[in-house]
Amino acid sequence: MSLLRPGLWALALAAAIFCTTPLYAQDSEQVLKSVIAEQQKQLPILLDPITRIDNISYVNHNVVYNITLYGFENRPGERVYYESYLTQQIKEALCSQTAYLLLLELGNTITYSYSSTQAEPITEITFGPETCPKM
Repeated sequence: MSLLRPGLWALALAAAIFCTTPLYAQDSEQVLKSVIAEQQKQLPILLDPITRIDNISYVNHNVVYNITLYGFENRPGERVYYESYLTQQIKEALCSQTAYLLLLELGNTITYSYSSTQAEPITEITFGPETCPKM
């Protein structure tokens, strides 16, 4: 399952943020809104056979990814499994990508909201500035 697609999301975000000089909070917020608006034009997009990003929004310093997971059947333990697995995998990916680290360090949060193909909520995971350990 591909949770983050660096070539598609992180690089565009990094390029836009790092090319903004001087980088003030207000400037970065405008750049982020612009990047998200551009990404919205590519949606929905399948990241892999079971993961589709349907929408991205940015409100109150929170980037929200609305994602559909195909094959979710709400079997016993399935929701807990997905929440644990996704939290671990996304955190690892976020903390290893400069663009997302910068996004978090600027005081933003990132929320991944997962639903089934029947629009049944599966889990919602939010990461904030405290997510990644400082090196």
